[in-house]
Amino acid sequence: MRIFKLTIVSIVAFAFFSCEPTYKKEYSWAYPIAGDWTLKAYVDGDAVAGPFEVKSYNSSFGKDSVWFDDYATTSSNGHFWSFKFKAKVDVASKTFSTVGSKNAITGYPIKITVTNGKIIGTDSLTMDVVFADDAATTYQLKGHRTTSYEEYMGE
Repeated sequence: MRIFKLTIVSIVAFAFFSCEPTYKKEYSWAYPIAGDWTLKAYVDGDAVAGPFEVKSYNSSFGKDSVWFDDYATTSSNGHFWSFKFKAKVDVASKTFSTVGSKNAITGYPIKITVTNGKIIGTDSLTMDVVFADDAATTYQLKGHRTTSYEEYMGE
């Protein structure tokens, strides 16, 4: 009887410890829009700046907006214009926009307007941007995804 109990316990323990748990990768709700982007700026079809890096990521306040950030910490060290702004998103259509979002860079409180923001496919981004301190110019920022959640998640 003792050997029988020992055999049963051994089988149960082996089955319990040999089963590898499966993990389902969970992506942020902003996954289609969030990522690292390499962009260029165009005015009337002519390239005026770039390539430069921009990061987009979800805000912690809700599931309706994302941050766009060119890594600036002051008004003079951004990769393109020294911006960090929040834009409203529609994840289903992969579009985003903002009307006069306040720049979050300390000491540079300009308004930023984004129209025609969209993700094309899974790896291209385009948006029309107007900065309040150059309101006469519409910059078209467009480029490709350099890092997405697949790279972060190890796929």
